[in-house]
Amino acid sequence: MNPSTQLSAASITPETLSTEYVSPAVCSFYETPGGFLGMRLNGEDYPRVVLTRALPLSLPESYLCITDVDRKELCIIENAADFPEDQQALIRKELSQRYFCPDVTAIIAIKEKMGHFYFDVKVGDYPMSFTIRDLAKNIRCTDDQIILTDVDGNRFLISDIGRIDKKSRRKLEPYLY
Repeated sequence: MNPSTQLSAASITPETLSTEYVSPAVCSFYETPGGFLGMRLNGEDYPRVVLTRALPLSLPESYLCITDVDRKELCIIENAADFPEDQQALIRKELSQRYFCPDVTAIIAIKEKMGHFYFDVKVGDYPMSFTIRDLAKNIRCTDDQIILTDVDGNRFLISDIGRIDKKSRRKLEPYLY
């Protein structure tokens, strides 16, 4: 970026922050031969776009920011449900690849060592291990869900705390409060 075109606090105006909300009337998605998500917007073709959730926990399919590969913001989808089912499937596929979040089905053990918490869990029938630092910042509870974020930024989901076995709940509960 040219230094003369960089944004500064003094140069930000409502116009520099304006973003177009799009509807299916002006925006459609397609999968490229290489498996990437492409988009047509107002007749212009973008062969590779990136979807980012503005509110990933509370509204995972609303307020989706669409950027090109250079991270230039193109538009925002207010609600994915406004798009036809085939378009929603492409949107969900892209988001699931970007926001992979395995569902923890059991907790085998939690061990603490020097401020790090080592989790041994099951995801489906497969054992996994990950490490969490700073539990207060990296365990989030929303309704019945718990989201665990490991030291590498990976997220693990307990989609319904009431559905995991009692042993697993007892192992986790001391770290929730």
